[in-house]
Amino acid sequence: MEQVLVVSREVLDALLELAPRGLISDGVVELPRIIQRHGTFLDRASAETDPTFKQIIPYACVRHGTRYFLLRRKRAQGEQRLHDKLSIGVGGHINPSEKDDGQDIINVGLRRELNEELEIGADYSPRLIGMINDDTTDVGRVHLGVLFEIESSTSSVTVREHEKMSGSWVDSAELRRCFANLETWSQIVCEEYLFS
Repeated sequence: MEQVLVVSREVLDALLELAPRGLISDGVVELPRIIQRHGTFLDRASAETDPTFKQIIPYACVRHGTRYFLLRRKRAQGEQRLHDKLSIGVGGHINPSEKDDGQDIINVGLRRELNEELEIGADYSPRLIGMINDDTTDVGRVHLGVLFEIESSTSSVTVREHEKMSGSWVDSAELRRCFANLETWSQIVCEEYLFS
């Protein structure tokens, strides 16, 4: 059974109360330390229905100049709630195999997700932006996004899992046009970070 990284909502409450739905940047520098100290692993099936925990999801948007890499999730990908949605974020759950006492587990999980989903034709370094919280939905109540921005020095970025996703570069005007079709977290990132 798959286990995923979670942090007790009680530990996160002081940060989460800043935005029941939105992007939280206040206190974000403390988040890696909080996760290292208080993170634990639960069976994913239990974590999906237990709002006393937040599943920690690294979520990265990839930028090249003024354009962002936009993903379209196909029906072949596993998470039904995201079928046919557009996303500017790459991310996923963190599993126990990524726990390494010498490294930040969020960065280890983020790099694995990026390497699984995208081929980025240059070195990159993630920049921590904030936390994505959405307590207004059942799915959002049990997940917390840790938003990173990846600045790519090249436009040579492609999707690895062609059967699950497609991708293309878009500017902010195109993002505004397709806003209604973006998944919830991507809408929050656009509203509170990219469009601001």
